[in-house]
Amino acid sequence: MSNTAIKYGLLWRQHEATPRQQRLMFGARERRRGRPTQADLLIALLREARGHARPLELPEIMRAGIAQHGARMKEIRNRGFQVINELESVDGILHSRYSLMFDPERDGGQR
Repeated sequence: MSNTAIKYGLLWRQHEATPRQQRLMFGARERRRGRPTQADLLIALLREARGHARPLELPEIMRAGIAQHGARMKEIRNRGFQVINELESVDGILHSRYSLMFDPERDGGQR
């Protein structure tokens, strides 16, 4: 891996959430020490969807302003979260949705 690739990989990891994104996820209900990241926002969105027994749709992720959602998914999977991605073609349009199957911070040590 080149120095440039390493530099950019580290630059985007733990990317801080914007003030707008922080308001989306950390209103009155949930607080976190330190600066929240876009991965934290994505976890909050996945938890919210799971709480309503539904998957998180890609347009919801896009509305939250997470353009590099694939990289954020890799980050949270590396932290022990199990997220599955389902793809479905409807009338020639590909729909992507994500489901949080295991949350290591809330589901305990059991998988």
